[in-house]
Amino acid sequence: MADKKNEKVQAILNTDKNLTQMAYRRIKEMMLNYDLIPGQRLIFIDLAKRLGVSRTPVNNALSILAYEGFLDFVPNQGYSVHQITLEEGEALYEVRELIELGSIEKAIRKLTSEKLDLLKSQKSQYENAVFENVSRGRFILDQEFHACYVHMAENPYLTDYFREVYQRIFLRHRIEGLRAGRARKVVLEHDEIFDAIRLRDVKKTKQLVKQHIRAGKEYIFSSIFG
Repeated sequence: MADKKNEKVQAILNTDKNLTQMAYRRIKEMMLNYDLIPGQRLIFIDLAKRLGVSRTPVNNALSILAYEGFLDFVPNQGYSVHQITLEEGEALYEVRELIELGSIEKAIRKLTSEKLDLLKSQKSQYENAVFENVSRGRFILDQEFHACYVHMAENPYLTDYFREVYQRIFLRHRIEGLRAGRARKVVLEHDEIFDAIRLRDVKKTKQLVKQHIRAGKEYIFSSIFG
């Protein structure tokens, strides 16, 4: 099934390849920037005008995003940005936890001063965003802090899968109903995770990462599912 799906996506990309890739990238950026929000219906003509291309590459890009699960398609109605369901959320957070916890031991075993400096930099970028009151952008910076220590395990596939899973969560839920205050707690939790990694304490790091993921899950779920 996955192979057939990939073949179909590749076939779409091979049609007006450069314009389709550009449209795909720009539409994904709109979702990342919250210019397109979960539940929003997408209009071909409007998107084509915004991107400065014809409707064909836009349609191709939307088809790919739908195959990837970021959009919904209803015949005679068109595309809309997918909104996460409780079942999807549960499954995605389970995969996220497996990836992160499965990376910790190897990441710490391969830890270097350069990798630790990079992790510290990612941590600081999130902290600065909190103080500057950045909203949707904080999710991207949080993603990159976690992706950084997953990447330290030196398995690029794990890093790619982690980013895909993370984006499948945060691109599919609205942010308007999220309660204030969680971001500053995240800063403290990141500090604790960083210190445990710096001390090469595998057990403590896994414990802190698990607590952090589950606290974030509860925060998101309580806001979007009540």
